[in-house]
Amino acid sequence: MLTSCIIGTGRIGSSLEKDPLRSPGSSHAGCYHLHPDVKLVAGADTDPETLATFGQDWTLDRSRLYADYREMLAAEKPDIASICAYAPERLEMSLAALETGAKGLWLEKALGCSIADGEAIQAALLKHSATAVVDYPRRARAPFRKIRKLIEEQTFGRLQSVTCHMTHQLIHTGTHAYDVLRYWCGEALSVSGKLESPPNPNEAIEDQGGQATIQFENGTVAFVSAYRKRYYIFQFDLIFDQARILIGNDIEKVYLPAPSKLYTGFKELFPEDNYDWGPNYPRDMIAELIHALNTGETPLFSVANAIESLRIALAIFDSHQQNGRAITPSEVDPNLKIRNH
Repeated sequence: MLTSCIIGTGRIGSSLEKDPLRSPGSSHAGCYHLHPDVKLVAGADTDPETLATFGQDWTLDRSRLYADYREMLAAEKPDIASICAYAPERLEMSLAALETGAKGLWLEKALGCSIADGEAIQAALLKHSATAVVDYPRRARAPFRKIRKLIEEQTFGRLQSVTCHMTHQLIHTGTHAYDVLRYWCGEALSVSGKLESPPNPNEAIEDQGGQATIQFENGTVAFVSAYRKRYYIFQFDLIFDQARILIGNDIEKVYLPAPSKLYTGFKELFPEDNYDWGPNYPRDMIAELIHALNTGETPLFSVANAIESLRIALAIFDSHQQNGRAITPSEVDPNLKIRNH
């Protein structure tokens, strides 16, 4: 039996599990609770009320609840540590977990505030012969896997463009989108961006909304719109030569050409009912982490992939600072630091 602990026992760490609209296993604690080979033994949080609720929800003794994550790691020495606290502390917490013997990390996104943060985590994993997964789960879900196959096999012809609509935060939310786009389209060749609320010259830039254009190696261009809205949205609109696909948190729909109902001799797009998306990836986040621990294989949700998603995000901010110039992600200074949650 593997032991696990959670640093940051708030929403994604635990309380999301109580949302009646979510399925079981929507939080780190929920996933550990469901897995037969993992036991959740402790949690750490700086908020006493959040920590107490976490203990009650998962029937943990008060002695297993810690205000100081370093104290928890030293006392519990878990096999797996979930790092759910905010990105500015992600590196520090990851290093502390590895130094106390953890062999598996389950990291929240974004991986850090700079590329250097991500690369330091990757180097530490190698040093300690450990592995990690980063919480970008969409590449394991059936529709996203099917779309990748449709693109590779050109089932609907060439993928011309993808437009991604999201609610704010080009890093915290945006890296989810960039992970999917890389999964579908390969590496980003150029990125240009504009921030929604440019800071004053003497102010530090923090995560915020805006827009971006990204050119990918397979020839696809992606447009990202991440402005503030009075509603939540996370959707991709894919335009192929012979089809359109809308995919997101609340929609999975394929549109195919058929004779127009308005113009003789023309074709327009109509929704395809009951489209077969195929199977999910066989392992969820924690199962993939355990598989990687047992086999030494690189997990699907790898730190390397998370670094590249963060690189695209930071390229958007870098481009804005250069008046929207299109830049290659490799140009981004590894030490460019944008604070995000």
